[in-house]
Amino acid sequence: MNDHPLVSVIIPAFNAAATLAETVDSILAQTYDPIEIIVVDDGSTDDTSTVAESYQARLNYLRQANSGGCAVPRNTGLARCQGEYIAFMDADDLMTPDRVQRQVQFFRDHPRVGVVFSDYQNFSERGMYQTSHFPTCPKLSDLLGTSHEIVLHDVGELLAEENFGIASSFLMRRDLLKLVPGFAPTLRACEDFHFFYRLARHTPVGIINRVGMLRRMHGSNMSGNPVRMFSAGIQAYGMLVEDERNSSARAALRRYIARCWSDWARLEANCRHPGTALRYYARSAAQYASVRNLGETSRGAIRALAVAARLHQPDTQ
Repeated sequence: MNDHPLVSVIIPAFNAAATLAETVDSILAQTYDPIEIIVVDDGSTDDTSTVAESYQARLNYLRQANSGGCAVPRNTGLARCQGEYIAFMDADDLMTPDRVQRQVQFFRDHPRVGVVFSDYQNFSERGMYQTSHFPTCPKLSDLLGTSHEIVLHDVGELLAEENFGIASSFLMRRDLLKLVPGFAPTLRACEDFHFFYRLARHTPVGIINRVGMLRRMHGSNMSGNPVRMFSAGIQAYGMLVEDERNSSARAALRRYIARCWSDWARLEANCRHPGTALRYYARSAAQYASVRNLGETSRGAIRALAVAARLHQPDTQ
C-alpha cells in the first residue's frame, strides 16, 4: 500500500479570477503531498484562465462551455483526475493547512470508511464567523461529544435532518465512483448533498471534529438565493426519496421537502402572492402529512390570507 497516495482536488470555476489564486494557494500550502489540482473553467468571461494558467505545471487547467452549475465541471474533473482519493473545492473557498493530511490519515486508520468530512467555518470580508458548522448540528454534536473523530454508519436520516457536509469539506475514496459515478447534471444547486448522500449509502462515514475548510460568504453565494435553494432542495431530496429503502431516512427526506415548500410559501405570502402561497402550503402538507406539519401549514395558510388582506404585516427580512 502506498503510504502517500495521490489526492486529486477538483475546482469548478466560473468568473473566479478574484478568488481562485487564494484557493489554489491554500491547496499548494497543504502539509500533505502529492496533490493533483484540476481547475475546470466553466465558460468564464473574466480572467479566470489567466489566473489558472499562471500556475503552469502546478495544476491542470481545463475549459468548457458554461453549464450553469457545478455538477458538470466537477464531473469533467472526475473524468480526468488520477488520485486514489478525491476532494472538491469551490473556487472561493480555502483549505486549512493540515486538512488533507488529517483526512488521509483517517482513511489509513479506518480502512472501511469511504468518505470523511471535516468541519467548516464561514468567513467574509468582515472576518471569521463566530461558530463553525458542526456545533449548529445538535444531533451530530451529541454523537461527537468530546471526541476528535468518529465513524458513523447508515447516516441517511442524520444527513437529511441536519446536513453536516458541503462540497468543499469531504474527501472520498476513488473506488466509490464505481457505485456513484458522479454528480447529477440536472441539479443546479444541492448537487453536492445529492452526491455525498448517495456515497454514504455504500460506506461508513468518517467525521473529523476540526475545521478543515473555510467557506467564503459574499453576495454571489447560491445560499443567498432562497427561491433557487428551495427549488433545488425539493428536486434533489425528491430524487433521493425515489430510491431510498430506509423508511426513517425516507421520512426525514420528506420532512425536508415539506419544510422547503412551507418556507417558500411563507416567502410568497410575504410578497402578497396568496394563491401561490396556498398552493405551496398544500404541497408541504401532501409531502409530509404529520399532525405537526398539517397544523403549521394550516396556520401558514391563514397568515398568507391575512397578509394579502393587509390584516397582518409581512416579514421584514
